[in-house]
Amino acid sequence: MRTALPALVSAGAAILVFATQGSDTRVAVELVTHSSVVIDRPASEVWPHIVDPSAWKETLPLRHHAGEPGAVGEVFAAFDPRAPDTIEYLVKNVELVPNERRTIKLTLPGHGALIGYATWTLAAHDGHTLVTYDVYTETLLTPEEGSRLTPEQLAEMTRQGYEANKPRFDRELVALKTIVEGPRSR
Repeated sequence: MRTALPALVSAGAAILVFATQGSDTRVAVELVTHSSVVIDRPASEVWPHIVDPSAWKETLPLRHHAGEPGAVGEVFAAFDPRAPDTIEYLVKNVELVPNERRTIKLTLPGHGALIGYATWTLAAHDGHTLVTYDVYTETLLTPEEGSRLTPEQLAEMTRQGYEANKPRFDRELVALKTIVEGPRSR
Protein backbone atom coordinates (compact mmCIF):
# COMPACT_ATOMS: atom_id res chain seq x y z
CA MET A 1 0.00 0.00 0.00
CA ARG A 2 1.04 3.63 -0.39
CA THR A 3 1.94 4.64 3.14
CA ALA A 4 2.91 8.17 2.12
CA LEU A 5 -0.71 9.06 1.37
CA PRO A 6 -2.41 11.20 3.98
CA ALA A 7 -4.59 9.52 6.59
CA LEU A 8 -7.52 11.12 4.82
CA VAL A 9 -7.19 8.62 2.01
CA SER A 10 -5.59 5.65 3.72
CA ALA A 11 -8.78 3.66 3.25
CA GLY A 12 -12.38 4.40 2.61
CA ALA A 13 -16.09 3.94 2.88
CA ALA A 14 -16.73 2.10 -0.37
CA ILE A 15 -14.77 -0.04 -2.75
CA LEU A 16 -14.63 0.87 -6.41
CA VAL A 17 -13.61 -1.80 -8.89
CA PHE A 18 -14.29 -1.50 -12.59
CA ALA A 19 -12.74 -2.28 -15.92
CA THR A 20 -12.66 -0.09 -18.96
CA GLN A 21 -12.37 -1.36 -22.49
CA GLY A 22 -8.74 -1.90 -23.41
CA SER A 23 -7.35 -1.36 -19.92
CA ASP A 24 -6.58 -3.32 -16.81
CA THR A 25 -9.01 -3.59 -13.93
CA ARG A 26 -8.93 -0.45 -11.80
CA VAL A 27 -9.05 -1.02 -8.05
CA ALA A 28 -9.48 1.85 -5.61
CA VAL A 29 -10.57 2.21 -2.03
CA GLU A 30 -12.87 5.21 -1.63
CA LEU A 31 -13.61 7.35 1.38
CA VAL A 32 -16.94 9.16 1.30
CA THR A 33 -18.02 10.92 4.49
CA HIS A 34 -20.41 13.66 5.54
CA SER A 35 -20.12 15.51 8.85
CA SER A 36 -21.89 18.58 10.20
CA VAL A 37 -22.17 20.84 13.21
CA VAL A 38 -24.29 23.88 14.12
CA ILE A 39 -22.23 26.84 15.30
CA ASP A 40 -23.99 29.55 17.26
CA ARG A 41 -22.41 32.35 15.26
CA PRO A 42 -23.05 33.93 11.86
CA ALA A 43 -21.28 32.51 8.81
CA SER A 44 -19.05 35.59 8.60
CA GLU A 45 -17.45 34.55 11.92
CA VAL A 46 -17.00 30.94 10.79
CA TRP A 47 -15.60 31.66 7.32
CA PRO A 48 -12.08 32.82 8.35
CA HIS A 49 -11.58 29.43 10.05
CA ILE A 50 -12.72 27.57 6.93
CA VAL A 51 -10.14 29.28 4.72
CA ASP A 52 -7.44 28.75 7.40
CA PRO A 53 -8.24 25.50 9.24
CA SER A 54 -4.80 25.17 10.85
CA ALA A 55 -6.13 25.79 14.38
CA TRP A 56 -8.72 23.01 14.30
CA LYS A 57 -7.91 20.41 11.60
CA GLU A 58 -5.95 17.35 12.75
CA THR A 59 -4.12 16.90 9.44
CA LEU A 60 -0.62 17.72 8.31
CA PRO A 61 0.27 21.43 8.39
CA LEU A 62 -0.31 23.36 5.17
CA ARG A 63 1.78 26.17 3.75
CA HIS A 64 1.24 28.39 0.72
CA HIS A 65 2.82 26.75 -2.33
CA ALA A 66 1.56 28.57 -5.44
CA GLY A 67 -1.15 30.85 -6.78
CA GLU A 68 -2.74 34.02 -5.47
CA PRO A 69 -3.27 33.81 -1.69
CA GLY A 70 -6.92 33.60 -0.71
CA ALA A 71 -8.14 32.96 -4.26
CA VAL A 72 -9.40 30.12 -6.39
CA GLY A 73 -6.28 28.40 -7.69
CA GLU A 74 -4.17 28.92 -4.58
CA VAL A 75 -2.22 25.75 -3.82
CA PHE A 76 -1.05 24.62 -0.40
CA ALA A 77 1.58 21.98 0.33
CA ALA A 78 0.97 19.51 3.15
CA PHE A 79 4.14 18.45 4.90
CA ASP A 80 5.21 16.39 7.88
CA PRO A 81 7.00 18.69 10.34
CA ARG A 82 9.66 15.96 10.74
CA ALA A 83 10.43 16.29 7.01
CA PRO A 84 9.47 19.88 6.11
CA ASP A 85 11.12 19.71 2.67
CA THR A 86 8.98 16.76 1.54
CA ILE A 87 5.53 17.54 0.19
CA GLU A 88 3.09 14.78 1.13
CA TYR A 89 0.18 16.11 -0.94
CA LEU A 90 -1.14 19.33 -2.46
CA VAL A 91 -4.40 21.12 -1.68
CA LYS A 92 -5.87 23.51 -4.24
CA ASN A 93 -8.76 25.93 -3.77
CA VAL A 94 -11.14 25.08 -6.61
CA GLU A 95 -14.18 26.93 -5.25
CA LEU A 96 -14.44 29.84 -2.84
CA VAL A 97 -17.81 31.43 -2.17
CA PRO A 98 -17.24 33.64 0.89
CA ASN A 99 -19.39 32.74 3.88
CA GLU A 100 -20.98 29.87 1.90
CA ARG A 101 -18.64 27.24 0.43
CA ARG A 102 -15.02 26.19 -0.01
CA THR A 103 -14.03 23.19 -2.11
CA ILE A 104 -10.50 21.86 -2.24
CA LYS A 105 -8.87 19.33 -4.56
CA LEU A 106 -6.20 17.04 -3.15
CA THR A 107 -3.46 15.69 -5.43
CA LEU A 108 -0.15 13.92 -5.10
CA PRO A 109 2.97 15.97 -5.83
CA GLY A 110 4.96 15.33 -8.96
CA HIS A 111 2.56 13.55 -11.29
CA GLY A 112 -0.54 15.25 -9.86
CA ALA A 113 -2.64 12.12 -9.39
CA LEU A 114 -6.04 13.04 -8.01
CA ILE A 115 -6.74 11.97 -4.42
CA GLY A 116 -10.15 13.61 -4.20
CA TYR A 117 -12.21 16.59 -3.14
CA ALA A 118 -13.53 18.02 0.13
CA THR A 119 -16.15 20.74 0.58
CA TRP A 120 -17.20 22.85 3.54
CA THR A 121 -20.69 24.29 3.14
CA LEU A 122 -21.99 27.02 5.45
CA ALA A 123 -25.75 27.51 5.75
CA ALA A 124 -26.61 30.55 7.85
CA HIS A 125 -29.94 30.99 9.63
CA ASP A 126 -30.86 33.44 12.42
CA GLY A 127 -27.29 33.97 13.63
CA HIS A 128 -26.44 30.26 13.55
CA THR A 129 -24.43 28.44 10.91
CA LEU A 130 -24.73 24.81 9.87
CA VAL A 131 -21.28 23.71 8.71
CA THR A 132 -21.21 20.56 6.58
CA TYR A 133 -17.98 18.84 5.57
CA ASP A 134 -18.22 16.41 2.63
CA VAL A 135 -15.21 14.30 1.64
CA TYR A 136 -14.82 12.27 -1.56
CA THR A 137 -11.39 10.64 -1.91
CA GLU A 138 -9.80 7.48 -3.18
CA THR A 139 -6.64 5.48 -2.82
CA LEU A 140 -5.87 3.93 -6.18
CA LEU A 141 -4.18 0.58 -5.87
CA THR A 142 -1.71 -0.75 -8.39
CA PRO A 143 -2.89 -3.76 -10.39
CA GLU A 144 -0.44 -5.88 -8.37
CA GLU A 145 -1.83 -4.59 -5.04
CA GLY A 146 -5.39 -5.12 -6.22
CA SER A 147 -4.73 -8.66 -7.39
CA ARG A 148 -3.22 -9.66 -4.03
CA LEU A 149 -6.23 -8.52 -1.99
CA THR A 150 -9.44 -10.43 -1.57
CA PRO A 151 -12.78 -8.62 -1.63
CA GLU A 152 -12.96 -9.23 2.13
CA GLN A 153 -9.57 -7.56 2.65
CA LEU A 154 -10.66 -4.57 0.56
CA ALA A 155 -13.87 -4.35 2.57
CA GLU A 156 -11.85 -4.42 5.80
CA MET A 157 -9.61 -1.61 4.51
CA THR A 158 -12.75 0.34 3.73
CA ARG A 159 -14.22 -0.21 7.18
CA GLN A 160 -10.98 0.68 8.95
CA GLY A 161 -10.51 3.83 6.90
CA TYR A 162 -14.02 5.03 7.51
CA GLU A 163 -13.79 4.27 11.24
CA ALA A 164 -10.49 6.15 11.47
CA ASN A 165 -11.50 9.18 9.45
CA LYS A 166 -15.21 9.84 10.11
CA PRO A 167 -14.76 10.31 13.89
CA ARG A 168 -11.77 12.58 13.21
CA PHE A 169 -13.80 14.76 10.86
CA ASP A 170 -16.56 14.96 13.48
CA ARG A 171 -14.01 15.92 16.19
CA GLU A 172 -12.55 18.57 13.92
CA LEU A 173 -15.95 20.22 13.46
CA VAL A 174 -16.50 20.18 17.23
CA ALA A 175 -13.08 21.85 17.61
CA LEU A 176 -14.13 24.44 15.00
CA LYS A 177 -17.34 25.10 16.94
CA THR A 178 -15.38 25.53 20.19
CA ILE A 179 -12.92 27.97 18.63
CA VAL A 180 -15.57 30.08 16.88
CA GLU A 181 -17.98 30.21 19.78
CA GLY A 182 -15.22 30.85 22.31
CA PRO A 183 -15.78 30.60 26.04
CA ARG A 184 -19.42 30.59 27.00
CA SER A 185 -20.61 33.22 29.46
CA ARG A 186 -22.88 32.13 32.29
